[in-house]
Amino acid sequence: MQTLQTLVRNLAVILLLATFLEMLLPNKSMRGFVQMVMGLFVISAVLAPITTFLHTPLSLEIPAWTATTPQELPALALEGQGVKVGRDAIQEQYRLILINQIKALALSTQGIETAEVNVEFEEGAGGFTDQPNITKVEVILTATKDEIKTVQPIIIERSTSSVKTQSQRAEEVQVRIATFMNLSKELVFVHES
Repeated sequence: MQTLQTLVRNLAVILLLATFLEMLLPNKSMRGFVQMVMGLFVISAVLAPITTFLHTPLSLEIPAWTATTPQELPALALEGQGVKVGRDAIQEQYRLILINQIKALALSTQGIETAEVNVEFEEGAGGFTDQPNITKVEVILTATKDEIKTVQPIIIERSTSSVKTQSQRAEEVQVRIATFMNLSKELVFVHES
């Protein structure tokens, strides 16, 4: 009942204000603009109680009304550190974008349920406008639970006596990431857990 009383009171105030503003206008050409603005106020006044009735906060639905969250950047940087703070923030955003893209590439492979990605950049490289060089991409894949894992052949090389245990799926993900991200295959390390 309180919501209905508030709605009626708000509409009455808006309509009185609209009437008063229309009487103050010297010519009829401005009346259309005033009526449009007052119509928006009426719509807003009607939608506010409806959203509370539906338990949907109006501020979350309209991007212009959303509250901003504080960044984790310092407001003031020490002398000479302004460029470094800015570059680090840009590189961290770039790293997150790359991680999400690589994760999407890995998850597009059949039989992969989850993928954990880590991207490392060349130290001190990159700036505000240029991209830093990627030195290592590490991906850890988790296969779907319903799938039966096959035993992969173990190939022992005589010259270095190292063991290669990369599965066909891991190699497919490695090639896909290297191709789409325009990286050397040696920079992409894919493991299965």
